[in-house]
Amino acid sequence: MADTQTLRGLDDVLSKLRALPPEIVSKRGGVVKSALRKGGKVIADAAVRNINAITTRPETEEGGYVSTGILAKSVAVSRDPKPQQAGANERYRVHLRKRTYPDGTRTIATGRYLEFGTAKRAPTPWLQPAYMETRQQALETVASELGKGIDRAIKKMSRGA
Repeated sequence: MADTQTLRGLDDVLSKLRALPPEIVSKRGGVVKSALRKGGKVIADAAVRNINAITTRPETEEGGYVSTGILAKSVAVSRDPKPQQAGANERYRVHLRKRTYPDGTRTIATGRYLEFGTAKRAPTPWLQPAYMETRQQALETVASELGKGIDRAIKKMSRGA
């Protein structure tokens, strides 16, 4: 389910971005990279809280299951190496890192089983609710961090000029 958000009301920020030299929003990402990462971190933190709530339920401990915490530690925010494929200039993803439990099960499989369920287990989503709950906060974080980063870059440029 692809749900995209458009930032509105950022005309002043966009005009500042256009006024900056291209090396500030370069291949390295510049202020845009930093702002998007912080927005992704807001969603990742909510996902970790959801995973911890699911894996520490009393009914899981009754069945002999004790959480190792590996799944929650596997939540990551990563820069997309090919954002153009999604029609973006810069993109970050909240996902699970590939890790293996002591019994050989992969964290990605466990995350999918929880999110979507199996033939024997009902779904207990953790990522979609995290996104839906925090998407506005993440957008606000991106917008504020973008504004701060642009102001810092402008100050730095004016000192060097």
